[in-house]
Amino acid sequence: MVTTTLKPATNIPPGSMQIGNWRFDASTHRLENEQEQIKLEPRVAQLLLCLAENENTAVSRNLLMDRVWPGMVVGDEALTNAINKLRKAFGDDRQNPQIIETIPKVGYRLIAPVRHIQPVTPEQEAESIIETTTSAYRNYLTVIALVTICLAVFFYVMWRLNEASDHQHDAPAINTFVKPAIAVLPFDNLGKDPEQEYFTDGITDDIITLLAKTPDLIVVARDSSFYYKNKSLDLNTIAEKLKVGHILRGSIRRSDDQFVINAQLVNTEDGTHTWAEQFSQNTENLFKVENDIARGVVAALRLRQDNNDDLQPLVMPTNHTQAHDYLMLGRYHFYKFASKAENIKAQNLFKEAIDLDPQYALAYAMLGWTYIFEAMNGWADDRPAVLKRAEELAGKAIEIQPELPLPYFVRGLSYREQGDYVKALVEAETALKYDPNNAGNRVLLATLLYYAGRPRVGLERIKEAMQINPHHPYNYHFHLGQAYFVLRQYNEAIDAFKQGIASNPASERLHVWLAASYAQSGDLDNAAWEADNILASNPDFSVARMEEAFPFKDPAEIKHFVDGLRLAGLK
Repeated sequence: MVTTTLKPATNIPPGSMQIGNWRFDASTHRLENEQEQIKLEPRVAQLLLCLAENENTAVSRNLLMDRVWPGMVVGDEALTNAINKLRKAFGDDRQNPQIIETIPKVGYRLIAPVRHIQPVTPEQEAESIIETTTSAYRNYLTVIALVTICLAVFFYVMWRLNEASDHQHDAPAINTFVKPAIAVLPFDNLGKDPEQEYFTDGITDDIITLLAKTPDLIVVARDSSFYYKNKSLDLNTIAEKLKVGHILRGSIRRSDDQFVINAQLVNTEDGTHTWAEQFSQNTENLFKVENDIARGVVAALRLRQDNNDDLQPLVMPTNHTQAHDYLMLGRYHFYKFASKAENIKAQNLFKEAIDLDPQYALAYAMLGWTYIFEAMNGWADDRPAVLKRAEELAGKAIEIQPELPLPYFVRGLSYREQGDYVKALVEAETALKYDPNNAGNRVLLATLLYYAGRPRVGLERIKEAMQINPHHPYNYHFHLGQAYFVLRQYNEAIDAFKQGIASNPASERLHVWLAASYAQSGDLDNAAWEADNILASNPDFSVARMEEAFPFKDPAEIKHFVDGLRLAGLK
């Protein structure tokens, strides 16, 4: 058995191939044999193509994910689900595979024979036609065929240029920064204890939060910065992907109550260091060091190294070192967004922080966020009580530290989940006032805007969020698609929902809204196909339940959505 890297092709080409006794048309994503025809999802088709290009060769999971989901934040389950869908389409047995074999601790291998079928070219088709005609018409038909081909090529090129122009016009404007743009990469843990990883991540989080409060900077969101944690990419590549001119990176070595931080601000255009400093302190002075790093970076980006007195100083979140340590460890568990168990660990650590410092506003806000997450994932025994508790905790944080942005975001989430969209809108706007760089605040605000009947403004907020958070999670595409759907821009909505499905194929709500979008666009074939997939995974699906799940202010918008579902064949 040989493991190899993937071949360089990145898009599904036209043409067909024979895989075992199945024919796969790569241009239409259709798989067929004598008995049936199956249409594969685009990412599933791309996965099959990757495996077919590396016939009888084991391909690692990481390489497949990089190829099928390039630059996207997806979990292992995305690949597993796609493999399962392929096996189901082929009728293949995982225990006794005839098509796709699992290679433990490596990846997958296509073991069925592959034969590429060369498509008939226009020239071949023209020649065939000419041979069946009389010699008197041969030259005439040749001219007609050539003119037809030339015209077809011309109109195809023009169509592709127009399509590219349309997509470019509608895409998030991620390359139009006027303010200096910076990304803070996760600092490296140089200590021998891997359990100190939370400490280095916590300092990175604090610095991102501090810089994000500066209104004349664009600061890439945490999701996108931490996407590059432990990835061996050069800074130029990262800067190009994140559309930034500067990257702050560093390392931390902690030993008991002492730490050493090295921080470097790199100009990614020429590779020079715009600013660099080393700090050697004890943990009691951690906040001062974080503040000094943020002030040094802002001053350097403003080219005012010797005059930064007007830069807003850090408001010390707590005077209790151990309380902040508990908070950093709690965030480490919470930001995994992994499971109920991790969420409970985070809750307990935030409670420990509050016990040590009852005036720790950030700890109250983070604790409230864990309750929101509990309610949204269906883990709460009493959902209304849990949401009310989150609202109260956020309110307590605001009483203690009114200019802290996170409590407003948390309280806005709690209001939204309780169905009070007017209050949620106020909270989201306040959170943005105090933290203009926060992508999550923009997404929250966007949902509230298009629910309230202002979809165009909501659409712009989502695009802004994507600008700040290029490696955003799948829900950004979900909300982008919803905004387009409300605006009746169905093609754009379809593209957005399909991109979300590429990151999270198991998300039912993405497939539901995609089905409605296809139906309202007039593509009833694809709408019915999506509906069949929804019912296959959830036979108890109910349109009535969907009608209650998305509380638009205008009943006409709910009817518009529900009509689409019913057109798709859902009940």
